[in-house]
Amino acid sequence: MSTTYTATAAREGRWWVLTVDGIGVTQSRTLKDAPDAARGLISAMLDVDPDEIEVNVIPQVSNGILDRVDGTRKAVVALQAMQHEVATESRAVARDLEREGLTGADIAYILEVSPQRVSQLLAPTPPVTGEVARLKNARRKQTVTH
Repeated sequence: MSTTYTATAAREGRWWVLTVDGIGVTQSRTLKDAPDAARGLISAMLDVDPDEIEVNVIPQVSNGILDRVDGTRKAVVALQAMQHEVATESRAVARDLEREGLTGADIAYILEVSPQRVSQLLAPTPPVTGEVARLKNARRKQTVTH
């Protein structure tokens, strides 16, 4: 079972100074390396296996920036989900037009896309993976529980 610790990261010159409350202080050149540096500190100070340690690094930056970062991340996830929904509907519309006997060129004209794009839309649907799949599953769970 792992234990989660929080490390605050404050920029000092070219280094990030990492403070883990009640444990100590270490440093890292980049935020990417910060969790490993903090994990090493915690492991050494508490004499525990580093694999049993999770670290959340909170960079200290100007007020409001982290809130904006969070909002931006959420907007990107929402955009990806919307993009997937639009692509699904575009495929469905293209297939409906094809079932009505329209040519690929006519479908392209109606949808205002290239004939190559129509070919892509009419191709078998690719499997849903990654973040979009996670969002769809989360949305399904919300629908069931609410």
